[in-house]
Amino acid sequence: MPDNPHFEFPSSWDAAAALLTFKPVMPTDTGGREPESFAVFVCDHKLRELAREDRNLEVYYDGFTFSQSRKGVQEARRMALEVSYGRTPERALVAGHEARVYELGPVPAADDIDPRSPAVVVWYDAEMFFLLASDSLQPDMLLRIATSIY
Repeated sequence: MPDNPHFEFPSSWDAAAALLTFKPVMPTDTGGREPESFAVFVCDHKLRELAREDRNLEVYYDGFTFSQSRKGVQEARRMALEVSYGRTPERALVAGHEARVYELGPVPAADDIDPRSPAVVVWYDAEMFFLLASDSLQPDMLLRIATSIY
């Protein structure tokens, strides 16, 4: 695993859950992709250990990343509906929950140092905040993945 003091790298969903105060949800429709790695954010930018209730889980698949965290209803809503994750968000629903979708950016020129803007789907469900991002998959596939957690 990468050497990054901000994260712990559990080996499974169960090992990740042991580091969190919420039970992580697993998408059932990932287009056949299995999780490649897990990361739990455990230290802030000043390397102070985060309380278990302030941690988030990132799960890396081939082609996309799935992040989930318990933020409280107001903060989860704000992060999903007010924070920008790209240009021109579109309203959407994920299993009846308010969401925002950001299109996959254009392929940059070969001499451009900036990467392609990812497609992003963000939503909240009560106190939980969810984010799916991909630099290769289209938003409709991310919406399918998102819906499959329910």
